[in-house]
Amino acid sequence: MTEIDSLIELVSEDMDKVEKMLLLSISSEIEILEDICRHILSSGGKRLRPLILLLAAQVSGYKGDSHIPLACVVEYLHTATLLHDDVIDHAEIRRGNSSANKLWGNQATILSGDFFFSKAFSMAVETNDLKALNVIARTSKCMAEAETFQVAKAGDPLITEDEYFFIIKNKTASLISASSKIGGILGELTDRQVEALDDYGLHLGISFQIMDDILDYCSNEKVFGKTIGKDFQEGSITLPFIAALNRSSPEDRKRMLLIAQNKRRGKEELSRIVDLIEKYQGREYAIKKAETHSEKAVAALDVFKDSNKKGSLVGLAQYVVARKS
Repeated sequence: MTEIDSLIELVSEDMDKVEKMLLLSISSEIEILEDICRHILSSGGKRLRPLILLLAAQVSGYKGDSHIPLACVVEYLHTATLLHDDVIDHAEIRRGNSSANKLWGNQATILSGDFFFSKAFSMAVETNDLKALNVIARTSKCMAEAETFQVAKAGDPLITEDEYFFIIKNKTASLISASSKIGGILGELTDRQVEALDDYGLHLGISFQIMDDILDYCSNEKVFGKTIGKDFQEGSITLPFIAALNRSSPEDRKRMLLIAQNKRRGKEELSRIVDLIEKYQGREYAIKKAETHSEKAVAALDVFKDSNKKGSLVGLAQYVVARKS
């Protein structure tokens, strides 16, 4: 059993309920729509965001039932962004399987993403929790802004570290932060404790995305679930590259910029970039940043007394920086 599996085991009954609700709630009279939704939901995602919400609800002492549909809400929002991302990036693989846009085309895939968004807000409204709905609405706005900014910066090898962090904070970390915060809102916590869970999720999400970007250059494709070097090939410039470029010699900097600007770059060019990133310790720099944010996530939990429930959130922060896929 992996570390993430052991964490899921702590809320296994609730996760089973979430899994059933995820599949039941996307039923539709439109056959192609339901086929696409089932394809993406059944493709082996980690369910990280529902897991965080359930663990946070557990820490907060919540005893009701709203955490189940709200866990589905955050997973639906995440899934919607995956479908839209794959169309934008012309992806062919998602979680080790053929992407929805490859199987059904761009138009149907975009509309399926829209369907997930609409289902998410519909389910959120049905919980009648205005605070949670407020968090979801603000988070959706952040994600849309960050995605648009990322598209605008696509292929720009001179993207700054600050711009990179703006994107990952608002696109990835904001939803992970929302998942953690909603779990706290549901329970009988003080405002300070709810904000601590918000901070925890934010730093956890930043750490998670940095590691994802690191793995894009060095992971096993079958284990990672997407094409290695996919992000770089699609023009996404991430922290390992940014750090290496900033440290490189004038000659190597020129090489890196030429490769990044070459839209016809292939495996040979990708291999050169990986070598240069290693030469200038771009990966090591990014790992240290991920570790720092993981530590900040753990530190945010200091407002809670030590317990097994708090320990599960600490364990999740440690897993994020140690993961290989």
